[in-house]
Amino acid sequence: MTTSKNDFAEYLGGYEQNSISMRLGHTVYVEQGKDIFIQDRKTGELEKVTLEEQVAKTWIRRNFEEERARQRRKAFARGMQSSHIPLHERRAYKKRMGWVGA
Repeated sequence: MTTSKNDFAEYLGGYEQNSISMRLGHTVYVEQGKDIFIQDRKTGELEKVTLEEQVAKTWIRRNFEEERARQRRKAFARGMQSSHIPLHERRAYKKRMGWVGA
């Protein structure tokens, strides 16, 4: 499922398994933990992206951070929709506990 609006980056899945894979341009990148890998088209093997390449291509890390935030927001929204506690009660509780300002 593509969640971004541009054609350059396409989310391919894996947020639930803590291993995000994305297609950026014509290349498939996989992030596992803090490491980013390039997936070979023919064999499917993963090759680690060097630090020099990450510094030169800052858009790789930035796209992964944006997609991770987007997937986190989607998961939170799904969780709130399935909750039996109404929004106004949730907000009132947080205000009573002092977790949010008035």
